Amino acid sequence: MTEPPRGFLELGTTEVGHEVAMGTRTSAQVMAACGALGLLLALNARFLLAPALLGLVLAAVQWRRSQVLRDLPFAVNANHPWVLDQAMGTAEVAIRAADGTWKELGDHRLKLHTDPLLGEPLVVQDHEPWDTVVRWPASSDARLQRWLAIGNTALALRDAVNGHDEQAEEERRRAAGDTELLERDWPEEEDVLDEGSALSRWLETARSPK
Repeated sequence: MTEPPRGFLELGTTEVGHEVAMGTRTSAQVMAACGALGLLLALNARFLLAPALLGLVLAAVQWRRSQVLRDLPFAVNANHPWVLDQAMGTAEVAIRAADGTWKELGDHRLKLHTDPLLGEPLVVQDHEPWDTVVRWPASSDARLQRWLAIGNTALALRDAVNGHDEQAEEERRRAAGDTELLERDWPEEEDVLDEGSALSRWLETARSPK
């Protein structure tokens, strides 16, 4: 996997990555603490040894899953509001393809499509002619939709910082009005964003009409 473009930070290393993995990481820490306590108690009560070891194994699994959740296929530069509150220049967003290469995103939103021949996930522009932006690795629909919503939110915040033309934004919104990408419920297999968290507030900002 290649590094993001110079001057960009992978989204998983920012507060967004922390928000996405927070619930899973917290459960891993709780399981690890219970497992460690169980090992101490097992010195005097051997029947607690098996549950303690199980707790440690589950903690490792959950910790690994939290790292996977933080692996978001986007990167932002230092002027993006997910990095600095006060931008000192132009905010930019880049996307990572299935082969690990990066591409800086232009003046468009994203939409998920499936390659009719190969069945692979395609990320395309959200307006005709539906030009392909990148190919994404095969993954669950839940994870792909989460990535897409986070990416479109990053783009919306980028445009807000850069003073994007409102008329062009309205035309884009009408063209993509039937996609409803940011309005679907998260499938159960993915962690639901905590109400009031920073990421949930950012997503709500992107959903709100301007």
